[in-house]
Amino acid sequence: MLQIRINGHRLDLNPQQTIVLERYNPIFDFDVVRGSKVLDFMVPFSTVNDRIFGYARLPQVRFTNEVFFCEKYEGSELLERGYVYLLGVSETGYSISYSQNLGEIFGDYQRTPLNQIDLGEESIPEEFTASANHLTDAYCLPVISNPAFYGTTLPPDFAGTINTYETGSYLANTPKVPMLFLRWVFKQIEILCNFKIKGQFVDDPVMQRLILVNTFSLDSATVINYSNHLPELTIPDLLKELRKLFNLALFFDVRNRILTIQYVDNLIQQEPILDWSRKFAPVATRAPESARRLELDWEVDSNDGRMKVRPEDFQLYQSAGDSALFAIKSKFSTLDPDPISGRPTMEQPGISPINNQMNNKFAPRLLFWKGVIEGEPTAGNAEGEYRLAWHGSSNLATTFWSEYESFRARTDRRLLYGDLTSSDVARIDLHRTAGEPMKVYIQGRNYLIGAQRIGLPLRGLSEVELWGV
Repeated sequence: MLQIRINGHRLDLNPQQTIVLERYNPIFDFDVVRGSKVLDFMVPFSTVNDRIFGYARLPQVRFTNEVFFCEKYEGSELLERGYVYLLGVSETGYSISYSQNLGEIFGDYQRTPLNQIDLGEESIPEEFTASANHLTDAYCLPVISNPAFYGTTLPPDFAGTINTYETGSYLANTPKVPMLFLRWVFKQIEILCNFKIKGQFVDDPVMQRLILVNTFSLDSATVINYSNHLPELTIPDLLKELRKLFNLALFFDVRNRILTIQYVDNLIQQEPILDWSRKFAPVATRAPESARRLELDWEVDSNDGRMKVRPEDFQLYQSAGDSALFAIKSKFSTLDPDPISGRPTMEQPGISPINNQMNNKFAPRLLFWKGVIEGEPTAGNAEGEYRLAWHGSSNLATTFWSEYESFRARTDRRLLYGDLTSSDVARIDLHRTAGEPMKVYIQGRNYLIGAQRIGLPLRGLSEVELWGV
């Protein structure tokens, strides 16, 4: 028996009430983050429903924008958690809509760029610490080559580098540009949005060294305003663009307010934990995937003169072959090292009151903080077995996309109709389970679970999109 509970109270349903639950696998979504949804449906007027929806059917009662927490049960099995909105009132009942509400998961900060969110500030220290701790500190100040920082009118002490460091200290009267740790930014998002971020990506000791490159100088400032040093990306865009760079899956547990970030290649490699061979009749119908080759790219900063002609390793990556391309492009890029000094290098006017440069911009870019090396605070586009490049050794395509590339090259897609139980439906809530049952075994082959279309109550067959592995 289908039960819908609103804020813990069981909703009265129409006799023979049916709804259609739709779910999506986030490993197939690169430009959006979709949660589950239910096609809009009606529930009758009743004492219970009137109380739940605040007697909205009475003309003297104003509509509210209240969002109601919703749980769907089949018998005693919890199938789904999300939120219900009251769409309106008809002559026969309440019209409501259900979704997991991922589009509003970050509340008031959903659509605000990071550089406009108040993340606090601190006084500029008398002396900056060169050996910043990436696990505890908010920022570091690596030496970066940028002879174009002040344009054509150069201050007398400027030697062509940001965060110039000599004989054990940062030089006065040279541009200081703090680079925030991505780990620290995630922590501030958790605090602001009452959310927990966990998973393979944030636990990765190399990824904990990622810093957000910027060009906002502390010239004439008395405080470090953290938001000044962040890119013009919203929180959802930050996550989506990282997803496109490192091939990540974003799983949202909306009730417990947890975001789990996993590596997709690891999910593809997992062994199936469900055998569904008896749930589906043998079906030969299947369709080949047309876009079988990957195209991986990033948007370089158009203000960086060094990127007018991209280095060879920064050129886009394409899988070998002649089939159609599946293109993925991240807004994040990086800096390449100077061949002589080895320092990250750009040729870009900075943001500074000197020479009236406060209107300059910077695009999202990443580096790895490496600490003090040979007496110099150092960052680079390579750390351990990871390198921020599309070609050459330890590149992004090889490190993070090889399993997904192989998967697209050989996969085919099926829409199958299976006899799923309430326990099955509960287990393949991929967001709530953080992708644990990503792969299933059916009649001699493994499949990745794609989109699901499930009629509730479970009186018939459920439609499941399956991708052959």
